[in-house]
Amino acid sequence: MAIARMSRLRLIGLKSDKNRIMNELVRSGSFEVIPTSVEGERPTDRSHLDKALARQAKTSFAVSYLAACADEYAALRTQNEAAVKKGKALPIREAAVEKKRKNGRTEMGYDDFYDVAAKEYELLAVCDALEKWNFARLEYKSRLQKVRAQLRAIAPYEAFPLPLSVLGDGKNTVVLLAHAAADTPLAWGDAPVFCEKYASPAGATVGVVARLCDKESVLAALTAARFTLCPLHDDRTPAAISAAYRAEEAELLQKDREAMYAVLDYYKYYNELRALYDVIGQDAEKSAAELEFVATSATFVAEGWIPFERAESVIKKIRQKTPKVITFLSDPQEGDIPPTLVVSKKIFKPYEDVTNMYSVPAYHEIDPNPFMAVFFFLFFGVMIGDAGYGIVLSVAALLILRFCKLERGTARLIALVGMGGVSAIIWGLVFGGVFSIAGIPSLWFNPTEEPLLMLGVSVVLGALQLLAGYALKAAKSFRNGHPLDAVLDSVFIFILFGGIACLALDMLLKLSAPLTEVGLGLLGAALLGILCTAGRHNKGVLSKVMGGFSGLYGLVNLLSDVLSYARLFGLGLASGAIGAAFNTLGSMFFSIPVAGYVIGILLLIPLHAFNLGIGVLGAYVHNARLQFLEFYGKFYEGDGRLFRPMGEKTKYVRFVSPSAASAAARRKA
Repeated sequence: MAIARMSRLRLIGLKSDKNRIMNELVRSGSFEVIPTSVEGERPTDRSHLDKALARQAKTSFAVSYLAACADEYAALRTQNEAAVKKGKALPIREAAVEKKRKNGRTEMGYDDFYDVAAKEYELLAVCDALEKWNFARLEYKSRLQKVRAQLRAIAPYEAFPLPLSVLGDGKNTVVLLAHAAADTPLAWGDAPVFCEKYASPAGATVGVVARLCDKESVLAALTAARFTLCPLHDDRTPAAISAAYRAEEAELLQKDREAMYAVLDYYKYYNELRALYDVIGQDAEKSAAELEFVATSATFVAEGWIPFERAESVIKKIRQKTPKVITFLSDPQEGDIPPTLVVSKKIFKPYEDVTNMYSVPAYHEIDPNPFMAVFFFLFFGVMIGDAGYGIVLSVAALLILRFCKLERGTARLIALVGMGGVSAIIWGLVFGGVFSIAGIPSLWFNPTEEPLLMLGVSVVLGALQLLAGYALKAAKSFRNGHPLDAVLDSVFIFILFGGIACLALDMLLKLSAPLTEVGLGLLGAALLGILCTAGRHNKGVLSKVMGGFSGLYGLVNLLSDVLSYARLFGLGLASGAIGAAFNTLGSMFFSIPVAGYVIGILLLIPLHAFNLGIGVLGAYVHNARLQFLEFYGKFYEGDGRLFRPMGEKTKYVRFVSPSAASAAARRKA
């Protein structure tokens, strides 16, 4: 459990072998490219990279478009099935689409991956075809919007029986057609007017015939009643116009649906297109890496970081591909900033994500995860404090990890919560908490009955973590060649806590008077030691003295850090109290025979689920805060960067060993 030792690998090879060498470096998953330190000419032609990114964008569109069309078909099929059951429609045509599409990454071996690469030309032709169908469907949909706009425009006038060409001024008369949102009475005055109302889907529609000389007064009357003249002109009746538009609408819908089916005919390429996206992504990554190389007319020089333990194996595999290669391995030099690769046991892996959320460990730093994991595990259980909740969390996490294919980050989070459930089971038995049911005996004490003892346990756990932080700070100083700082910056803190522990034991247990004297002596020695040594690095006597007093004042912050662990007490107590309140609420129905128990249990399940959800969220967030501020603040440097080898950045593919790939293929078959 440590940060992996990194080596700088410099590789000189023939340009003719570059592709094979790069493929092997990618396949190893162990090489992170860095700018070559050798002086020489660097490639400047980005055309291949730009073309690769363009091909990848084309593939990305094809994948997302196929998925969108598949979702559109699924929704259409659901609507159709409901209509068929009611006898209002016939079944639509079947399409070869997965009912439950897998949106996660596909497990694949490198051989299958490169088989997809060999089909790139064929698959890009599929992408081109999908783009053409997309443009066709966009044209259909654009025309469909215009047709529907025309239908909305003609709808108020459909009942008008005459061609729209009759509208307008005649020799002696004028014919008007108007519509209003509300049926408002019309006042024509003294003008002789023929007015006829027509059915309208909303509002009122009127046809008006008047003398040409009365046109202005008729228009004024229509305007006053908020009528709007029909703006349409055609030789057909509104009903005929509407029928033509509806026929065109149906035709466009049919064409769009046929186009959708044509798109879904390419759905058989969906998984291969997803893999092709990552194939091209690797090509783009290699092209970007080559811009960091130095090259001559026949050779190239590549450089990058590689874990020391994997270096010889990777070099051996490269030599199997081509013997015409020269390699140099060297340790990081002064000024280098190697990436961080944490190598830890499987049980500690979930906790790495918690640390990385704060800051990645620096390369030369002690791996903090094993130490943090112990306290994170303990604190999670204290904050939940219920064995029943712990069982639910552990069993749920186990089932999810066993039967669900999850991304690595998600799986680690689920595993972390599952381990927190184990801790909750342990502390729940210690506290006598099982779904907050009253009367269950505890192995030690019940926090709701002895809250001060719970507070004391929380503070003691916090003090232990802080001391562990100071111990790691001392180890860091020893490692960096500063043994005096290691002793003086930490030993007096241990003496201080020892003195406080003696006084606390004497107050609680009344063991003996000498224990108090020992405690006071340790406190005095610690304070004197901090006063004399805290300012040792300052220049000048006065500055050293002021530094000593500053060190004493800094103990206030230490006290604040210790009190921060009272949140263990608060969250643990709150979870139990809320659960007990829910139990009281549910038990109110138990007085009703039979049905009361059913109602009460059905009520308690969501209430306890809510309490558990809030408890898990609080346990994670506040636990992380304690690690980041109180614990890591004592020794942790951070500011590292994660090791990012070539070939790791895949969106749709997760590489597995050949045996695992074969097993997955057999399961699929």
